[in-house]
Amino acid sequence: MTHALPSAADRRLLRERAGLTRAQAAARLGVSAQTLRAWERGRSRPHGRRLEAYAGLLTELTREGTGAGAVDVPRPVTAAPPADAPHPVTAAPPAEIPHPVAATPPADIPRPVAAPPTTPDSAHATTTAQAALAPLTALAPPADEPLPLPGPPETAFATLYARAAPGLLRQAYLLTSRPRVALAAVLSGFRQAWEQWPEVARDPDPEGWVRAVVHESALSPWRGFGGRGRRAAPADAGQAALAGALLRLPPPHRRAVLLYEGVGLDLPETAAEVEASTPAAAHRLLHARESLTAALPELADCPAQLAVRLRAFLAEGEVPGRPAPLSPETALADVRLSGRARTGAALTVAGLLAASTLYAVATTDSTPPPPPATEVDGTLTPAPGPPHPATTRDRPPAEGPGTGPGRLVPLGG
Repeated sequence: MTHALPSAADRRLLRERAGLTRAQAAARLGVSAQTLRAWERGRSRPHGRRLEAYAGLLTELTREGTGAGAVDVPRPVTAAPPADAPHPVTAAPPAEIPHPVAATPPADIPRPVAAPPTTPDSAHATTTAQAALAPLTALAPPADEPLPLPGPPETAFATLYARAAPGLLRQAYLLTSRPRVALAAVLSGFRQAWEQWPEVARDPDPEGWVRAVVHESALSPWRGFGGRGRRAAPADAGQAALAGALLRLPPPHRRAVLLYEGVGLDLPETAAEVEASTPAAAHRLLHARESLTAALPELADCPAQLAVRLRAFLAEGEVPGRPAPLSPETALADVRLSGRARTGAALTVAGLLAASTLYAVATTDSTPPPPPATEVDGTLTPAPGPPHPATTRDRPPAEGPGTGPGRLVPLGG
């Protein structure tokens, strides 16, 4: 029997709105929390009995949410929520919402997904954040076509690199304002992608796989060492002001606002990529927009300009000091060479450790030293140890004829 599962974002929302933590849901399914996280992010898919158990759990959560008086009805969403359900979005006049959708809170997300049932208590915090993020619905989301990876691994890697590397370089620069750190983060992301290529090739979103690694590498505190920590501002004054305002945000807020308003991910996808709950990601976005509006006063009149400026920079912005990332051929040669260099270095270190261990074992005398001699009644007794061969001086006189002094014989008279 084939079980149809909801989308990855809907699976996460179903669990959160049912009040289950990832550890609790994983315990009910008999899997680890890491495995469940991979299912909720779309990185992998359950099979066999695990698929049946997961589909049954999602069905149970859907029925519980419907029976508890959910705000939304199952797909398609056509009915209005109950009158007693909290609905902060209705406070805004419909004229300010570019695309009104019959007063359904989850439809205020830029790229709406069909929302699963929810309860009023669990949806209150999320809908409040969605109401503040509603102006972005006027923007058309970027194209999200699946990236084909045809042919042998080398060709598929070159295809992925040529499409994703320029945008990832600009994203890493906006996260750090350091051109050399951004370039190193991009190369590190594609190097790890090449080392784990079978997993990346099977991933439903290979570019998202590399993007997550690049963002984590760029925000690593160790990336600023080695002379690569110098910041550089773009030549354009508007882009320089935007990059400076982003740099003053905390790294988690900076990454969330870049993914949501720059890359164009919706709220559940942003929360999954930054590994936070959906309400936590929404509040990060709200705080980030407040800080950016304070630094860039022109955003107060038109909040959607933030997404417009971010997407314009990610599409055509120039990273200062770096004209462009490496070509696909050069990048492939670099990741191969670096992989061989790291393998050779690891083998060299292992060989040196083995040689030093063997030398230490061969040159170490394991025989314990004899204890010192002791004095007994003024006479030194030999130290205990293996018996020494006796010498002629130590041997007792032998008995028998022809040995020892001659026998005295009485003279006869």
